[in-house]
Amino acid sequence: MNLPDAVVTILALIVFTAIFFSPSPTLPDAASSPDPAPPQPVITQDLSSLLTEARERLLSGQPLNITSVQTPEVLDNPAVPDGDETSPVENSTPIVPEPDYDDDELAALIENSSASLMLLSLQNTHALYSWDEKSVKENAASLHALAKNLLRETERLEVSDLQEPVKTAFTLSLESYVAAGETLQGNDPLNGTRVDTALGELQRGSAHLRKAFEGLDRPVLHVPQEIVEVSFPESRPLAASDAGEELALLQRYLYEDRHRANDISLMLAGVTKIRVYRQSDESTEVITADPGRMFLLVEVRVTNLGHKGDSRVYKIQTPGINAFTLHYRDNTYSPIKLAHGTSLGEPYDATTLDRHEKKVGYILFDVPEALPIDECYVRVDLGRADSPVWALGKTL
Repeated sequence: MNLPDAVVTILALIVFTAIFFSPSPTLPDAASSPDPAPPQPVITQDLSSLLTEARERLLSGQPLNITSVQTPEVLDNPAVPDGDETSPVENSTPIVPEPDYDDDELAALIENSSASLMLLSLQNTHALYSWDEKSVKENAASLHALAKNLLRETERLEVSDLQEPVKTAFTLSLESYVAAGETLQGNDPLNGTRVDTALGELQRGSAHLRKAFEGLDRPVLHVPQEIVEVSFPESRPLAASDAGEELALLQRYLYEDRHRANDISLMLAGVTKIRVYRQSDESTEVITADPGRMFLLVEVRVTNLGHKGDSRVYKIQTPGINAFTLHYRDNTYSPIKLAHGTSLGEPYDATTLDRHEKKVGYILFDVPEALPIDECYVRVDLGRADSPVWALGKTL
């Protein structure tokens, strides 16, 4: 480094030190000076121009005249406004935080559950129109449980005024589905009153659900992955593979008694639909089927065909009433225990028959009025894996 450059560097350090350590100018005391002079503007000088001037003085042999650079003073205490002036902070309107609404949670709840609710409603409706009592109980229980859980979740949500109608419609839908499930609960057989009430609740629930779904302010871009599988059982006649060999009405079934000493003939002779029958005792009480129900009267004939072999057993025991069951799809109906002396004739029951004796009686079933008899069958459990089946829609 040559001499002029070294001198310039030293001068720059001196000037910077002077600027950094220069004392702040003292303001004149307003109390000691009655007529203070107006403030003079502070002259500042750029550092690069100061260095250039110092270098020119050094090269020309003139003495250096370094003056401190004046900097504006920063007051320790900021100016406090007069009493007449109002602070803008005090005049400003306080910011109220916006409520945290559950609109998104409500929309997600409707999107993720509406498919399952609607499909369960369709399953219940189909089962009710088919008078499929087993399916009604299963589907009604599923719908009731799902709707009740969703109702609890919906009630705890706080939504905005814009989404309040959607919440109301969804709540009404769930309440209707819960009511339908409660109507169909229990072990009582279906009747017209229960079926009509449940169908009305299902219809209202679906209408409110559609209204809630249409009220969502965003489109549904996906279908929930976990939804209820729908399976509507088809109407079909009895197949031999379902219940063994099919027999027609008036067709006899031959089997041996448990001693294998006698042959027995069992036959279902006929089926009749009735709604009223009378007791033949002193009260002459009239028995009427419930609304939407009917009685199915089945005539049973059992005959002891006679002895065979070397056994000395000549009498047989006829099947009991509990051995007979009526079937439609997955629904099973048990017979009603009838008292002796009705307008229906002699009730069937277990009895002992000697050789060539015959027993004729009637078995009564309480079934839905809309039950398709041609698709039903009666099974008789004779023990030892013998279970003959009579298709009520077949005749000789």
